[in-house]
Amino acid sequence: MEIIKIIISFLSSMLQFATPIILAGLGGVICENAGVVNIALEGMMRMGGFFAVFGAYISSTKFDPFLGGKDPLAGNPWIGILLAIIIGVLAGLLHGYISISLKGNQIVSGVAINVFALGGMTFFLERYFNTTGHSPSVNSFMGKPLIPILTKIPIIGELFRVMNVFVWLALILPFVLHFFLYNTPWGLRLRAVGEHPKAADTLGIDVYKVRYFAVIMSGIFAALAGASMSIGQLDLFDNHMPAGLGFIALAAMIFGKWKPIGTLLAALFFMLANVLQIFIQTYAPSVLNIIPRGFFLALPYILTILILAGFVGKATAPAADGVPYEKGEKL
Repeated sequence: MEIIKIIISFLSSMLQFATPIILAGLGGVICENAGVVNIALEGMMRMGGFFAVFGAYISSTKFDPFLGGKDPLAGNPWIGILLAIIIGVLAGLLHGYISISLKGNQIVSGVAINVFALGGMTFFLERYFNTTGHSPSVNSFMGKPLIPILTKIPIIGELFRVMNVFVWLALILPFVLHFFLYNTPWGLRLRAVGEHPKAADTLGIDVYKVRYFAVIMSGIFAALAGASMSIGQLDLFDNHMPAGLGFIALAAMIFGKWKPIGTLLAALFFMLANVLQIFIQTYAPSVLNIIPRGFFLALPYILTILILAGFVGKATAPAADGVPYEKGEKL
């Protein structure tokens, strides 16, 4: 029985830690399958994380003289999700305008958004919360299972305690996106635009609209990933968020061969090492005398580097990924 409890605890921790990587990775999948590279996932996650907290904060109506008339713990985290989605749409539109309409370099556009998010969220944190460390705690989904009745199931009930709205989304959306991409005419059009946009154009598919749709959805996924950290795993925005998880999400997408379910499995694999160090520290602390704890903390990032260095050449991206499209070009 004790072993089963440890396994359930291990799985629940892995699901919780993998959630932002899965959501952001799905954003990369839909965007790159349409032919637009999005390395701005990190910045979009950061913006989504901040504005999710900000939305929950400003939705409070209770008076607190020490917090500018707001009691942050009385706010509505669903408002936070809504604001994060809006910010994700705007960030996606910005990346789309630069990459699709202006036909700018997609990598440079992504880097610019990441840099803006790094400085911009620090500015907003200081402007609205008078700190550069972290925001005040707000009402969040932390510790609030989406379906509480499932926690009463014997043995596996503990697994559902961490399954808030974001964890459920991370488990369901890969299969929804897989069905969309491979079993619907809209998904076929999107993949056609990512493989051969000129041929898609001759068939009457609006390449620009499809790519804009994909980039906007990518922004929404990434913003939700950031929100899953700030109001899902925690109840505040920390200025270090998302701490490189956006780049790990890109690696998970590549490792998963630009496929939703592959990305899900890759994200779980990446977080295996992170959860492992927690359990070693709890159940076998003597191991940390041989292998430093920092090694396990760094392992997801080490795996990212190794995969990007050794796996990228073997993985096949959509043929038109990263290639701007000019309407009217000959086949």
